[in-house]
Amino acid sequence: MKKGEAPLDGSQGTKAARAGVLSAAFAFLSRQWEVVFFLLAFILLFLQVIFFYIDVGPLASKDGAIAVFASIDSFIINRLSYLTTPAFLLPLTFLLFCPVQPGWARRYLDIIGIYVVTRMAIQLVGLNVLVFDTVTSRFFLVTQLLFFLPYSLLVWGWIYWRLDQGGKAGDRGLFRLDLDGRRPRPVDYFVASFSSVFSASISAIKGTSARARILILAHGFVIYDVMGLTLSRAISLVQSQGS
Repeated sequence: MKKGEAPLDGSQGTKAARAGVLSAAFAFLSRQWEVVFFLLAFILLFLQVIFFYIDVGPLASKDGAIAVFASIDSFIINRLSYLTTPAFLLPLTFLLFCPVQPGWARRYLDIIGIYVVTRMAIQLVGLNVLVFDTVTSRFFLVTQLLFFLPYSLLVWGWIYWRLDQGGKAGDRGLFRLDLDGRRPRPVDYFVASFSSVFSASISAIKGTSARARILILAHGFVIYDVMGLTLSRAISLVQSQGS
């Protein structure tokens, strides 16, 4: 306390302490948001895979595409995870608490981004295959969709941000957000991605080139596909209750 200032009472001191904590937390997230995003994406992916692994036995006994997808996820859990977990999570933890981002961080984070996008594509194909599953619980696909939807929306938000940053490096952004002239922040791309669930079309973000518009179209396809899968399984559950 400076000389001449009135002492703070208990409530004022508590409010000042909370404001300081919130300010520090926002400053930390604004600096390390991308690392936090990848950690959250891995948590969602881990939960989705764990719930899948519980029923991977019955699925593996089937033939065709379902058995292939079950084998792929089983390989990821039993073999690939021993490589990807330390290779991804240890450097991410280091970057999370590193005050200055090292030179290799940008390329490394892009590699992780490619990995999570690839996993999203694999999981999307698998979810469509699981529509034909008659062995596991009827709630199995619904559980997978509950984890996949926020995971995919987070990944799409990162895709928009990363490609737009690359485009702006060449003096031309690939996407345009309705922000009344304000410079878009990373959170604005995620808001645009999540808003696609609550609207008939992806109108919160627009492409400035043909390739960007095709990417937005692909995002819309993923959302409609997930919604269609959810609706089909909901109808199946209702029909099973009535029979």
